[in-house]
Amino acid sequence: MSRRRSRAQTRSSSRPASATPSRSEPPAIERDRLWAMGLVLLFVFFAWKLATVTPLVTDGSLINAPDEAAHVGYVKALAIGHRLPTRADRQFPTYQWHQPPLYYAAAALGHPLGLLGMRAVSVLFGLISLWAIWATARLLAPKRPDIPVMAVALAALLPMRQAVHSAVGNDAAIECLFSLSMLTAARIVTQGANAGRALWLGVLVGAAILTKLSGVLLLPGAALVLAMSGPSASVTVRIRRALWPMLAAVAIASPWLALNVARYGQMMPIRAFHEEFAKTSRASDWIGQQRLGVDHMTGDLRPGPVMDRRAYFALVADWSVRTFFGAFTTPVRAAIGAPSFLPPSFYWVWGAIFMLGAIGAVRTAAFGLWKSSPARSFALAAGMTTALILLSFVGFTWTYFQAQGRYLYPCLLPIAIGWATGYAALMPTRYRTIIMVLTVVVMAALAAAYGFVYVGSAYGRA
Repeated sequence: MSRRRSRAQTRSSSRPASATPSRSEPPAIERDRLWAMGLVLLFVFFAWKLATVTPLVTDGSLINAPDEAAHVGYVKALAIGHRLPTRADRQFPTYQWHQPPLYYAAAALGHPLGLLGMRAVSVLFGLISLWAIWATARLLAPKRPDIPVMAVALAALLPMRQAVHSAVGNDAAIECLFSLSMLTAARIVTQGANAGRALWLGVLVGAAILTKLSGVLLLPGAALVLAMSGPSASVTVRIRRALWPMLAAVAIASPWLALNVARYGQMMPIRAFHEEFAKTSRASDWIGQQRLGVDHMTGDLRPGPVMDRRAYFALVADWSVRTFFGAFTTPVRAAIGAPSFLPPSFYWVWGAIFMLGAIGAVRTAAFGLWKSSPARSFALAAGMTTALILLSFVGFTWTYFQAQGRYLYPCLLPIAIGWATGYAALMPTRYRTIIMVLTVVVMAALAAAYGFVYVGSAYGRA
């Protein structure tokens, strides 16, 4: 017995020390999970800073807290009046009466804690979206932990997203439901379309329709994912496979749709919406009316020839890009909701970071790092949804002057993952970690400048 024990001890002592993993150094996946948790905490820190310093404007709007007073009015109708608001509601005035009620029912839970309580609900939706981005990227690129980290970094440190998610409004909820729907789609293409996943996708799409009108844009991509998943089958079987969950989504939203028919004669109160927004700025107020152009260095308006449709969309594109990354409204401009932009260097740095990822994505043929068929299927469905969001934004701005990048946030999950994939493709393997660290530091510094130097100081003086 003693000889056997001594031999075993000799063999164990002769093993190299490197064979036993050190508990003080977590493996790569654990280290990157810690990175992601740190980025989430940074998002909460910056969002809470903005939530505590941004005023609630009752006469006008802030582009960094869009239409917040009207959204608060909707929440009060549910929390205090225990009913949905109506058009020209005298007790709870709000021009957001046409919006579906799901987000406002969630925000009503924070109403007893006041404005910060309602804003905290939006922050919570933003946290869930970050988790969905992380989980989706992990599914699609399981051997590349740097891609989920960088995707979360883009979404967490985007200053304008921090601002929008720290205000009362349904933008945070619709982004969250789009992200959760795409996460479910990623699980379907990677793990199979069982009844539970298909039904859950239908439930999420239905919830999105109950949150904002743009939720219907999830239907085509969701149907495509379900039709492409599973074993090969006839066209009829594929259509049936995609149809039932989509019918479930419509059934979930049907009470709201029926109420709209009873009140306004339409499932989607588009006609009443146009009547309500008749006095807002329209494209026709600019095209052929204004002798203005946009300074693409600063974003300021400047004298120019009579604006045509091309010049109008040049202005929309310029301001939409700026407000995608960061902008705010000073108290002086709040009455008309006019944006105030940051110095050009802010947009140059953010633009360079973003364009590097876009160039890398093009080089790898958009998700080319992933050679698997599931990743390509997801890219096709997510790309369709992103294209629909973009087309709906172009259609909206064709009539109304709404140059706000937040309208693209519902498709932030594929944007972030696509950007991270391209950015990782450009990183030399030897210097990948240091480049990732430096990029995150730069983005965090820009977020801090936005929240503390510009937004915080502007409202602090007010």
